[in-house]
Amino acid sequence: MRAGMFGLQDLIMEETQENQSRWNRFKERSQDEYQLVVRNTHNYHEIGSYNLTPLNVYAALSTLFLVVAVIVIGLIAFTPLRQYVPGYGDVVQREEMADLQYTVGELTEIVDGQNLYIENLKRTLLGKVITADSVEKRTEIVASEEVDPLPPSEAEIQLRRDMEQERMAVPAAMTVSLPSPGSNDVTLASVYLVAPLNGEVSAGFNLATDHTGVDILAPQNTAVKATREGIVFLSEYSNANGNMIGIQHDNNLISFYKHNSKLLKEVGDRVKAGEAIAIIGNTGTQSTGPHLHFELWHQGRAVDPGEFVSF
Repeated sequence: MRAGMFGLQDLIMEETQENQSRWNRFKERSQDEYQLVVRNTHNYHEIGSYNLTPLNVYAALSTLFLVVAVIVIGLIAFTPLRQYVPGYGDVVQREEMADLQYTVGELTEIVDGQNLYIENLKRTLLGKVITADSVEKRTEIVASEEVDPLPPSEAEIQLRRDMEQERMAVPAAMTVSLPSPGSNDVTLASVYLVAPLNGEVSAGFNLATDHTGVDILAPQNTAVKATREGIVFLSEYSNANGNMIGIQHDNNLISFYKHNSKLLKEVGDRVKAGEAIAIIGNTGTQSTGPHLHFELWHQGRAVDPGEFVSF
C-alpha cells in the first residue's frame, strides 16, 4: 500500500517538473533574439538589421491588429460606407422611410383641410344656398338605446348649472340688454358676426323646448367657420353634443359649435372671424344627420342667432 502511494507521488512530481520545464523553455524561447538583415540583391550591401524576439513580434502584431480594427469600426460607424454593410443599410432606410411617410401624412391632412376651407369659401362667395335636398340622407341610424351614455364631465355639469341659473333668473325678453352706463360694451346688434355655415335652418331657437341654438343643414365635409375673432376655451367630445368647440369673444359673447365630425382647433388657440375651426358632422346622441348646432350666449344668456346672423 505504501509503495503504491509513493509511486503516485513520484508520478505527480514528475508531471509538475515537466510542466515547469515546459514553461521555462517557453520563456527562454520568447526571449531569444533573432536578427533580421535587409540586403540589396544586386550588390549584397547591408541596408539595415533589426533585432527581434518572439515576444516583440507578438506585441507588434497585436497592436497592428487592434489599430486596423479601430479604423474599420470608425469607417463603418461614421462614414457612408455603413450603407454597404449587409443588414445595416436596410435599418437606416426603413427609419428614413418611416419619417418621410409621417411627414407626408401630416402634409396631406393640412392640404385636405385647406381644400375644404377653399371649397366652402368659394361656395360662400358665389352665393350658393344649401337646402335640405342637397344634404345626404343617412341610411343607418344608431338607436339611442344601443348607445352606452357616458357620464358628463365636471366642467360640463358646472356649465349646465350656471346656464340653468341664468335662465331661471332672467326672463327671456331680457336676453338682449343694452350696455350699462359708462361701459365700453356695445349692443349685440351692432357687432358684426360671420355665418358659421351657409345653409337651411332646420330647427330654430326655442327656449320653451330648451333648444338654445339653431340647426343648420350642410353637406358632409363642409368647414365650420368662427363667427367672430376670439379664443377657444372648449374643444372636446361629449356623449350628447359630440365634437364641440366653444369660443370666447369680446363684449361678453360666447359661441358654441356642436355635432362636428372633426375639430381643427384646440383649447387656447386664437381664431379669426371666418377661420375654419371644425368639419360638420353627425356626432352625439342628439344628432340625426349632418348638421351644425350653433349657439350664441351674450352676457351669460342664450340669444337667438337668427336675429344677428344671416345663414
